Amino acid sequence: MPAILKPEDYELWLDPGVTNVALVTDTLKPFDAQWMKKWPVSTRVNRVENDDEGMFARAPIAAAMPTLF
Repeated sequence: MPAILKPEDYELWLDPGVTNVALVTDTLKPFDAQWMKKWPVSTRVNRVENDDEGMFARAPIAAAMPTLF
């Protein structure tokens, strides 16, 4: 499960000098699902060599759904 952090917690989370586990544990609160968005993406997402802004583009529903044949 990925950690979803508030922007104000980014600096603390990424600070390599932080050694107090309790300090960063406090940033791991459940994220309100009402603020999440989802959409289908291209199968290009599954390839590590694909690394461009197109990875975030919405894919047509038909392209996102696998078929049996």
